[in-house]
Amino acid sequence: MVRLVVLLLVVTAAAAADSLFTLLPGDDLPSGWARRGEARLFVGSELYRHINGGAELYHRHGFDRLAVQDYADGGHEVRVEIYRMNGAAGALAVFAEMTEGLNVEQRYGTACVLDDFQVMFLRGASLVSLTTYEKSAAAATAMAALATEIDAALVGLAF
Repeated sequence: MVRLVVLLLVVTAAAAADSLFTLLPGDDLPSGWARRGEARLFVGSELYRHINGGAELYHRHGFDRLAVQDYADGGHEVRVEIYRMNGAAGALAVFAEMTEGLNVEQRYGTACVLDDFQVMFLRGASLVSLTTYEKSAAAATAMAALATEIDAALVGLAF
């Protein structure tokens, strides 16, 4: 039991130090929204624990790691996922496959797709996905604010 606790502390400390976590906005963006739970990090084959059945696409194109953080305001929730690939070509390949046939815009990142439930965008070797499970103005506003903040952080960060 002690070993398990120590291992969990080491993994949590390593995750907290990961540079992807610097891209995750803090609380009150937008006003009233806050992080729900701890940020999680998935490295290499750990991705299968998060998206079993979809991880192959990312691994085929050079997946490195993923940071996940949930944000909430009352009953509204948005999940932020920042995927880091080994290079921009891999991120572009995943983005192109996932968005095939969809209307691609340039509102966030170098390319993005949007609907009432998701914002997905590409910036360099990173793919960012913001997802909600409800169609509401509150969730849409939160996704827009979070995407803007993360995109600005990606522009200013040299990976």
